Amino acid sequence: VTSLRHESNEYVITKVYSRFVGYVPVKRNTPNTPPEELVRKAPDLFPDPLLEEEAVKLRMGENQPIWLTVHVPKDAPPGNYHGEMLLKGFHEEAVKIDLKVHDITLPDRRTLKLSNFLSPYNISKFYNVRLWSEEHWSLLKAYAKNMAEHRQSSIITPILELTRIYKGDDGLEFDFQLLDRWINLFKEAGVIGIVEGGYLAGRPPRTVEGWWTVPEFLSASYRVLNRDGSLAYVQEPVKVSNPIFERFISQFMPALQNHLEDIGLLDNYLQHIADEPIDRNAESYKLIVSLVRKYAPRIRTIEASTCKQLVDYINVVVPLLDDYDRNMSFYEERKKKGNEVWFYTCLAPTGRYPNRLIDYSLVKVRILHWINFKYGLEGYLHWGYNYWTEKPFEDVENEPHHPFPLPPGDAFIVYPGKSGPLDSIRFEALRDGVEDYEMLKLLAEKRGLNEAVGLCNLAVRSITEYVRTSRELLSIRLKLINELESVG
Repeated sequence: VTSLRHESNEYVITKVYSRFVGYVPVKRNTPNTPPEELVRKAPDLFPDPLLEEEAVKLRMGENQPIWLTVHVPKDAPPGNYHGEMLLKGFHEEAVKIDLKVHDITLPDRRTLKLSNFLSPYNISKFYNVRLWSEEHWSLLKAYAKNMAEHRQSSIITPILELTRIYKGDDGLEFDFQLLDRWINLFKEAGVIGIVEGGYLAGRPPRTVEGWWTVPEFLSASYRVLNRDGSLAYVQEPVKVSNPIFERFISQFMPALQNHLEDIGLLDNYLQHIADEPIDRNAESYKLIVSLVRKYAPRIRTIEASTCKQLVDYINVVVPLLDDYDRNMSFYEERKKKGNEVWFYTCLAPTGRYPNRLIDYSLVKVRILHWINFKYGLEGYLHWGYNYWTEKPFEDVENEPHHPFPLPPGDAFIVYPGKSGPLDSIRFEALRDGVEDYEMLKLLAEKRGLNEAVGLCNLAVRSITEYVRTSRELLSIRLKLINELESVG
């Protein structure tokens, strides 16, 4: 692909990239979804990964999509740009590329809080490098860069793994050097934003019968070292009502709070407690939060939760999108009472709801962040950035530790490349949606919230009634661009 030259010949855009779109097999369509909401019927091959290969072999009559990405510098003058893409096979052919640059500059700020959970353990496992080795940190840097390029602004952080815990004379002592390195890596990449502290407790393994509905959470395990660095003991999970848990929280949480304050991050830190609590274990969840608030009262909490009785125990409430849809008045009232409200998707919701699944159209991915804007939902959370299967290019449905097939693409939105992540067309569409959100925010600042919401309403009438084709969405987006250009 050539550079793109401005019609005046006085400016050239050089960062133009082409990538082949790869295909992955989908064995089962996303459940509870009518055919008209699917790209096509499974089993079949579906487009998703953007490959790093510079050449592909094609049989006669076979189509091969090519994905173009253009990075337009802030100082690029508006107007028309022209270049070409050269295709080489048995013969060569040039394809013209025309690009129109509008007189709008997206701000560097990330006003939408975006969190796709990264697993450092999966990176260590897939690339066969030792956890927290220099090779591992180098790979983490590549993945952090990828997150920043997609405007991710929050990073889930395994705080217990990143804290060296020592057995002292009068209790535990904590060394946060690894945690600081992690934070600085993502901060330098452009992700932070927000640091989300990993879970302090959880359920028993999925192999335990009734694991989801156990009434009491178990503490997260952690390693305690002797002063010489040798292992003193491993604290295995205990019920959170066990005095061992409070003893740990009473030492760890104040130390963490003080350290976050020392490095100027306390206001941008959110603590997860236990994932997706339900009514059955709500009292156990309340106990953990009461301990956190007792020993670290300035640390705010966040949780993916649809459990209504816990909203007073969670500062940033993150309901499932369909739960927000069904209980909108409840969550709007919580905003008035001081809760910050995001939403999340995972293997649900499905059907007419949008989600970031492989057999859904890219409009259903991109529209997620128009929903953020329309309903004043400040963030979006998803658990699966890189929870790869053993063979991620062959199996996109069975997360290794999951007891049942997941909807295709639920567990990851990037693929492992040779020395870093490979994007998916879904992740590109997700970023497009985030940029649309930022343009809507700009319009709200310049023309008022009512006008921006009115334009957003052209694309999103309700959470299940929204435009279904790229042509419709891009037409509305062009109106948004024209409005922004008209106000300067």
